[in-house]
Amino acid sequence: MSASAPRRGVKRFIGIDWDFGALKTATPTYWSWVALLATFVMIGAGAWLAYFTRGGVVMGMRDDSAWGLWFTNYMYYIGLSAGGLVVYASVHLFGAEQFKPLSRLAVLQAGMLVMLALLGIISDMEMPWRAVNMLLSPNPTAPFVYTGSAASLYMVLCFIDLWVLITGFGGHKLAHNMTLIALPAAIYLHTTTAFVLAMNKSRELWHTAVMVPIFLTSATASGIALLIIFAYVVQAVTDIEFKPSMFRSLSTLLATVMIIDLFLLLVEVLHIFWPTSSAPGHAVRMAEFVTGRYAWSFLPVLILGFSAFALLARRPTRHLPAVQLTASVLYVVAIYFKRYTLMSMGFAITPLGLRAPFYVPSAVEALLAVGILAFGLLVVTLAVKVMPIEVPEHEDEHEPALDVGESLEPIGADAPDAGEVQGEPAFESGVGRL
Repeated sequence: MSASAPRRGVKRFIGIDWDFGALKTATPTYWSWVALLATFVMIGAGAWLAYFTRGGVVMGMRDDSAWGLWFTNYMYYIGLSAGGLVVYASVHLFGAEQFKPLSRLAVLQAGMLVMLALLGIISDMEMPWRAVNMLLSPNPTAPFVYTGSAASLYMVLCFIDLWVLITGFGGHKLAHNMTLIALPAAIYLHTTTAFVLAMNKSRELWHTAVMVPIFLTSATASGIALLIIFAYVVQAVTDIEFKPSMFRSLSTLLATVMIIDLFLLLVEVLHIFWPTSSAPGHAVRMAEFVTGRYAWSFLPVLILGFSAFALLARRPTRHLPAVQLTASVLYVVAIYFKRYTLMSMGFAITPLGLRAPFYVPSAVEALLAVGILAFGLLVVTLAVKVMPIEVPEHEDEHEPALDVGESLEPIGADAPDAGEVQGEPAFESGVGRL
């Protein structure tokens, strides 16, 4: 649907009404938050400058831990982006209309998270301009060639999708076709990211085919959990309101994917330690994460994960915002521990069987990571304020797009909520729709 006619303080650019006038009425709390984020961005820029001028000596990574905090964050951000796509695709491919109010937020979340992942790669390069060599002379056997190019493509697709959703260009047909492109692109991105680990034959805990489904399920679950948190935050700080039935449907979907993710992880651990199937190298390395030096990073994955599922498993309390938020936060944190564990699994014990020194990120690494995160939060904070993120109630994506400046009359105002059937969310009353 077309954007409304520009009003005072609104500037129309590329078919989108940017409400810069809203910044003039922002509260002191809002500007304090912006100032805090901007400060961390500058600190992160300073950390990167120190790395750029002094080299890798300022980082905590060494030969035994060639990938550090940046790779943990890369996997984490790429994974979190999956939740936005699941919700977006559910609306346009499976008719899950109860998720429609979240479609713009979901695509914005996915695009920004992939951007943060790419910034992590670029910031790890001592000479970032050499990234062009990957395009000029790519190594077809290097998984990073595929996941890096897939991340760049997916980020562009997300922002194009967001533009289509806001401007209504092409109507429902184009939005549907964009989803048909973005969905396989996202699956390709998450698969190739998992292949970065799984294709390393010398790293025994990485070298497993189940790495791909484990990565996909944890990415989807954590992404949906983050979207729930994002939606509640946006609802608290703006005039946008979402229906409780939408949150309940998201929580039901989250619980479903969550238990599949935990099941796959337990199956892999069982396979490693089962007496008649375990390989000595796998068992010795996995013991480091169950009872050894890295138990602090792996055990919280199980504890927080099952705690989050237990909160959402009870149908009578699943609709409570406190329960939904708590479970979502627990799982988002659990998956970060899981990503750190995945990174550590390849380096805890060297291919020669020697225990590697314990990796601790340096202050420069930590500040650089915080700066990248602050940059993403800053962009989202401004975007939610000035961009038309709220989906109009009268929007009907099944109609062709209108010219910019043409208005629509509200339709279906008296129709029942598409996200509820006799008081229950559509997802729970009709699982087949998803």
